[in-house]
Amino acid sequence: MSQMLAEISRIVTEDISNRVTQYDVLFEAITNSIHANATSIKCYLNSNDSQLSDDTKEIGSIRVDTIRIIDNGDGLTDENYKSFSKYRTEFKKALGCKGVGRFVFLKVYDSANFTSKIKAIQEQRTIKFDFNFDTENLEKESVKVLENETEIVLSKLTKQYYDSENDKKQDRRIELDLHSIREKVLMNLIPTLFFYKQNGTNITIDFVDEFHNLSVQIKPDDIPSFLKKPFEVKNSDGNIFKFLLNYKIENTNGSLYAYYCANNRTVCQFEDKDFKISMPYGYSGFMLLESEYFNQKVNNERNDFDIYPVKTDIFSTLSWEMINTELKKHFSDLVKEGVPETKKINSEKIQQIQEERPYLVQYIEEEDIEMAGFLDKRAIIEKAKKRFDVAKEKVLTNAGKEEFSDEELNEAIQLAQNELVSYINDRVIVIEKLKNLVDKSERVESIIHNLFMEKYTKDDYFSVGKNNLWLLDDRFTTYSYAASDKRIVDVLTDIKESIEDIDILKDKPDLSLFFSHNPNNPERLKSVLVEIKPFDFSSKSDRKKFNGVQQLIDYVNAFKTREKIEEVYGYLITDVDEKLAARLAGDGYTPLFSTDSPIYHRYYNNYGISIYVVSAKTLIYDAESRNKVFLDIIRKQTKLNRLIQKTEAVG
Repeated sequence: MSQMLAEISRIVTEDISNRVTQYDVLFEAITNSIHANATSIKCYLNSNDSQLSDDTKEIGSIRVDTIRIIDNGDGLTDENYKSFSKYRTEFKKALGCKGVGRFVFLKVYDSANFTSKIKAIQEQRTIKFDFNFDTENLEKESVKVLENETEIVLSKLTKQYYDSENDKKQDRRIELDLHSIREKVLMNLIPTLFFYKQNGTNITIDFVDEFHNLSVQIKPDDIPSFLKKPFEVKNSDGNIFKFLLNYKIENTNGSLYAYYCANNRTVCQFEDKDFKISMPYGYSGFMLLESEYFNQKVNNERNDFDIYPVKTDIFSTLSWEMINTELKKHFSDLVKEGVPETKKINSEKIQQIQEERPYLVQYIEEEDIEMAGFLDKRAIIEKAKKRFDVAKEKVLTNAGKEEFSDEELNEAIQLAQNELVSYINDRVIVIEKLKNLVDKSERVESIIHNLFMEKYTKDDYFSVGKNNLWLLDDRFTTYSYAASDKRIVDVLTDIKESIEDIDILKDKPDLSLFFSHNPNNPERLKSVLVEIKPFDFSSKSDRKKFNGVQQLIDYVNAFKTREKIEEVYGYLITDVDEKLAARLAGDGYTPLFSTDSPIYHRYYNNYGISIYVVSAKTLIYDAESRNKVFLDIIRKQTKLNRLIQKTEAVG
């Protein structure tokens, strides 16, 4: 007697991943049939579930319990059974067999029951493959056999895969969706079926849903005829590895199926290894990348590889980054041949990126630009961000040096320019946010207030991203002191000014800004005080809004009498409707030209102060116009803009 009790248990527990599913069972069983020279394979799927309905339609999904596969292959011949009984056999290794596939069955099912009718010896052979499998328990019976037929029955699911009795129900069964199952099997086995079709063997696979009495089929015509593109990848030691890209691009609307393959089977999609590509509308295609390197690095379940994303070592001398970099070059050539509109498609994607992230344009790889229309936009941007961060880190590392090379100086200048572009791009986002708040007549004053500068904060220097006072005027970013919703007493104390003879010390201007009046005399200050009133004029009358003018006059007077402050200006920001405009005009305010509606101004002779009343929309459009000047300059100077012009000229 020759048992494998302990060995099988350990193999299934330690060598087979817990992530395998009934799909993996189907892949292995069908592949075994193909390797046994079957040309007709029938997969019968059934469920023990009960279908609920509400008299008009079925409710809930039905899941697969039993799998039964019948083929016309060689069956359990002496040679095949000898191989079956040996772990990691060398038999059929040339076909990509690892000698462990059948153990996947026992990860999902308690047993796999085989019945094989063999015409050449007029015999039926049966075995039960489970943890207690005995290699001598092969049952033989003489019967009349007209055609070879082998059946595998998998019916009882393991507790780890499906347990309906436990309080914490475990149910990993796949849905009995025949079309989805057919699609997944086809995608997994396309390289295998293509390999056999090339050698003159046409294979038909039928899927039968016994629960719903439905059937679908994979026919030889479903297997594309691929073109081939060989290329090489060199590692850091100079060693060369050969790769073969099987591809097909069709001018029909559909999807792109792109897979890394091993042992004539698909293993995972390109996007699983950070190579996200797609076909434009009106095109579809297949990409199957194979290599002996992949054959060596694929895991037992053939659903992943032992390859690192970026790093390499003595065992894995190629990374996905190295493989995909070379693959991208050849993919670019193929799509240019297969898709005449490639230049136009690339140009459109480039323009989208330029609009969204102009400050990253210098950091987009040339290979990505060449095939931008077929790559995932987010992936391009993320890679550019990483290169941007690396460039920043390099410049910061070199910052302490006494001397710089021309290259280092150019890198620092380039980085500074792109940091500025990033800042301008972020300003666009802020403007859009403020525009949305105003359009919605935002009633919550604090939301808008915080957009300019966070309430209850103060600051003595400006840095990018700290606040958005540039919305008022770009000159306001040069402040020497800024306070948001702080008491007058606290503001005056902070700027080291007297608080005597002021009745409104506890009042809080929305924004208090101070600037050095003269660089040669930083002790002399000028000030800008800002009041922000809600923009919902339907609930705030023009009279209540106009009260903000009086508040500003009180604030300005309080600050103007201080010794260090020479000039004070007041700004009221609100929604200026027709009634408020009429009230302002009647009070001596003069309309000044602006991009949108006028800015209203009045100089109070008796106080010696100027007050400006600005519509929120005017503020937005003015800021937008100033920003647009920067953006136009940026876009005209960018590498991408030059590329777009070149691409369009060639196209």
